[in-house]
Amino acid sequence: MLKKFTSFVAIILSFVMLFGGVHSALADTTPTPTLAPTITSNPAQTTLGITTIYSTPEQQQKGVTVYDDILNYGIAVPFKLPPGFQIPASKKIFEKNVVPKLVDALGDGSVTKAWFDFQAANTATAGNKLFTVDAPLGGKLYSVVAGKPAQQCPLEIEDTQIAFFTDATKASAKAQELDTQGYFIYVSPVKELRKKVLDSLYNQYRNGKKNATCFLVNGATQKITVNFQDIFTLLPPDLQQPARENPFVLFPKLGKNLYIVNARQSA
Repeated sequence: MLKKFTSFVAIILSFVMLFGGVHSALADTTPTPTLAPTITSNPAQTTLGITTIYSTPEQQQKGVTVYDDILNYGIAVPFKLPPGFQIPASKKIFEKNVVPKLVDALGDGSVTKAWFDFQAANTATAGNKLFTVDAPLGGKLYSVVAGKPAQQCPLEIEDTQIAFFTDATKASAKAQELDTQGYFIYVSPVKELRKKVLDSLYNQYRNGKKNATCFLVNGATQKITVNFQDIFTLLPPDLQQPARENPFVLFPKLGKNLYIVNARQSA
């Protein structure tokens, strides 16, 4: 029991340290007891997005607990339906009554600040570290998060693509490109593609003899490709040249999969 408590305290402290100033852009920020990240610009216009990689599903679940239960972030990945939610038997009812809310909940991928914790991964090039990125003054970052299925129900993802842009049009084009390659588009400015992934999950559920686990995206992935080439100048200095040259390709240190949490906070 003491070991579990100590582990939980360590997780909380790591989040306090992380939000309090792990990067030079946050160096003057004082951690707060609420665990909420300190926002120094106009709070009404600031949104923070996080992408964190874990080595095990148990570690991932602890991260989800912090982001969901404590910080009240909206979580796009892993994606699951609310506890006790009854999936409609009719796809027509699902599309009419459920999909619009879920499409909005997945998010359009726009943030003004993003932070990344890729320390749990091995990398073919660079990037397996903790860092933050700020949007250009007065602008936004637009993200795309997508997964290519190796099999469906239970869903297994062979490659997760993450890309960032300063232009929503470029992000939309990337999402559409990945869609044509067979990726599930979890997050992007293209609402129709977010709806499409929900339709695909519903079809999995229906074709899988209405097994609710067929409606899950658990965030497990065999590989992660993160493309910062459009925004490489916004990255920390030591990552700018590697990010300009190639996307970061991340692999598990142990086992078959990495486990992602992608979440978004609005102030």
